[in-house]
Amino acid sequence: MSISLEYPWLLILVILPLFIFRFSPAYLQPSASIYLPFFARLIRATGQTPTSGNQVQQRKRVQMLALLLSWLLLIVCLARPVLLGEPIFVGKTGRDLMVAVDLSQSMEQKDYQLDDETVSRLTALKSLLVSFSEQRKGDRLGLIVFGSGAYLQVPFTEDLTLWQTLLTQMDTQMAGPATAIGDAIGLSIRAFENSSTEQRVLLLVTDGSDTSSRLDPVDAARVAATDGIQIYTLGMGSINTLGDDKVDFNTLNKIAVVSNGKSFEASDSNAIAKVLAQVNDIAPASYQQQSYLAKTELYPYLVGPMIILYTLVWSGLALASFVARRKAIKYESVYQGVINASDNSENKQVADSLKEEA
Repeated sequence: MSISLEYPWLLILVILPLFIFRFSPAYLQPSASIYLPFFARLIRATGQTPTSGNQVQQRKRVQMLALLLSWLLLIVCLARPVLLGEPIFVGKTGRDLMVAVDLSQSMEQKDYQLDDETVSRLTALKSLLVSFSEQRKGDRLGLIVFGSGAYLQVPFTEDLTLWQTLLTQMDTQMAGPATAIGDAIGLSIRAFENSSTEQRVLLLVTDGSDTSSRLDPVDAARVAATDGIQIYTLGMGSINTLGDDKVDFNTLNKIAVVSNGKSFEASDSNAIAKVLAQVNDIAPASYQQQSYLAKTELYPYLVGPMIILYTLVWSGLALASFVARRKAIKYESVYQGVINASDNSENKQVADSLKEEA
């Protein structure tokens, strides 16, 4: 912990009183005087040079010290002294990543190996996506499921646990038996409208061809590209597959090209893992960290003592002035009493000495 000044350049004002005392005229306070009609003749007769009857009131030493100390404290307060605490780090999301998963009936096929066990395509994909999401700390993840239609399952969130939970709960045909790739891309575009990040990525996973979209997939990809969305396509199946289960790799490749993304083939679980690792390398998780120092303002702790000091000094001076005036009035009364009691010169001399003492 340390002390710092927010506006240290204001400390130069400390020397301002020196310029005022040096270059500005002193304040003259009028004093009591006697009016003489023959003042001019008196001056000529005595040969003296008349001077101003005004006086420059001299401050007492304690008064001067209090003023200087108050001025110094005031300037220090204007410079805003702060107590710096330990740095506080705040993380900021760097990238929004949407994952669109095909839940058509063909994802039920058990032709993928996972831990020496034959599992369905969807089961293998879920397991590998969970591992993939754990490497995306710092990103916001979203989830879209699509079949005959496309549905936003999870809006962009930094809560990876929630994302993983909803991912594992999805099942085939919950979005219909067909495949609407174009609608999934269109829905992701709408999801990205509320995104404030500049880095936007869509991971599109499917094992078939577009069969029910109202929006052409390639045209949707062009629109996504204008919004700065990169699309990485992942075709689950072999390029040699024929029939209804054939993956339209040609369309997936076009989608990736027009959106400045990449297209991948994942014919088995190992291939999926390698593809997700490549996606991590191409578009690594982005995490921007900001830090700031906790600051405690110190000027309230200076202003309080300054006000107390100022009040005590001026209260003491006012009290001393009051006592002096009362004492002067007392001696003036004694002086008048002596004058009234006797007119002889001896008593008058005593009265004068009392007045001088007062």
